[in-house]
Amino acid sequence: MVHKVIMTSKYKVFFESLVLSLLILMIGISLGFLIESNRLSKVAEEYKLLEISALDLRLQNYYYQIMDSASCDLAIESNLKFADQLYSEGLVLEKYEQTEEFSKNLLLSKKKYVLLKTELWLNSIVLKKKCDNSFHTVVYVYSQSDDFKKATEQEIISKELKNLKDKYGNQAILIPIAGDIGLDSVDLQIRLYNVSYLPSTIIDEKYVLEGFHTVEELEKYLK
Repeated sequence: MVHKVIMTSKYKVFFESLVLSLLILMIGISLGFLIESNRLSKVAEEYKLLEISALDLRLQNYYYQIMDSASCDLAIESNLKFADQLYSEGLVLEKYEQTEEFSKNLLLSKKKYVLLKTELWLNSIVLKKKCDNSFHTVVYVYSQSDDFKKATEQEIISKELKNLKDKYGNQAILIPIAGDIGLDSVDLQIRLYNVSYLPSTIIDEKYVLEGFHTVEELEKYLK
């Protein structure tokens, strides 16, 4: 009788431990799912907000086409402000991207974002020609490859370009663009400037620099 009681007690403890372990596992999985869903929602929300910015930028483009030279200072100031805002938002989105596996919907949203930055680049070109202004455009065309070596190279380049932007402030517009995201307008720009390697940096629509370059090396092309 004593033996049976002991065995029953052991089975009971084992069963309770098993149930508790399964419960903890289910809670952990559910919590992880909620955290990931929350992150995914934040990324989607950030990209949706950029759609308003896209409309704003398009209206600015129309204005740049019809304005006279007397409006140049105001237009350039507005363009630089928008570029800085877009760049800052891009840094936030980049942090989210590093922790997320992109769904089809998010990939479409990112394509809209890349188009927005491409339009910013074209607006900047129009302003430089129309206003004969000396601000610089630094377009960083990068790859979305998962290759570790490529990702490491691009991370180093991004930091160096940020240092360049911090040094030059409003004298330079830094525009990172995914070059292999499958957009015809981006592909057209890549062919136009003979970009054959990703990542590459296009400076003032004149120079294409492949791979990594220090701030000091980049500055030689900003004279």
